[in-house]
Amino acid sequence: MPTFTIRPATINDVPDIARLIVELYHAELPSALRGTRSGQERLVAYTLRANGEAALAHRYVVCDEQQQMIGTGMVQFPGAPVFERAPRGTIAVALREIGLLPTLQLAATVSRTLFGVYRHDDPQSALIHSVVVAAAARGRGAGQVLIAALEDRIRARGLARARLQVLASNTGAQRFYHRLGYREVWRLEGWRARLGWPSLVMEKDVVSL
Repeated sequence: MPTFTIRPATINDVPDIARLIVELYHAELPSALRGTRSGQERLVAYTLRANGEAALAHRYVVCDEQQQMIGTGMVQFPGAPVFERAPRGTIAVALREIGLLPTLQLAATVSRTLFGVYRHDDPQSALIHSVVVAAAARGRGAGQVLIAALEDRIRARGLARARLQVLASNTGAQRFYHRLGYREVWRLEGWRARLGWPSLVMEKDVVSL
């Protein structure tokens, strides 16, 4: 069984986190990011730095035996500052890093996500998000170790439940979370699902573990 290390993210991790988030975009929303891969990564790195403390607070990374970062994930606690995916200045940076047409494509994708925003207002749960494991490292248990660590942080805060949002089309992720004990509690339906990206929210009781 491989040995993985979970630790809090630091500012020095931003380039690697950006690389993983770009990989997540390409897996879940392949039309969202265009332009050069290096430009995409610099753009995402800008959004991370522009968020300041909110980008790294309660964000964790998972490293392999060589201490290479292979995954990341984040917890949004009730009342904590929200991580902005498109902070001020993002459009200007996108135009510089990926060009006009890819920027317009990204703006259209972001606009669609606004129709499917899940309003997390349960004071007894925390929202796990931005979870990704590098494709080359999947199937070795890193994702399960990362989720368990995030659940530990939620439990340590005295909260009863963990929640996460998954695209309806990402059936592989849904099967993975089902195996970890998550169940569907909310689904985007109706006209919002037609205009946005259909998604669902899954929940797990972390107190009874």
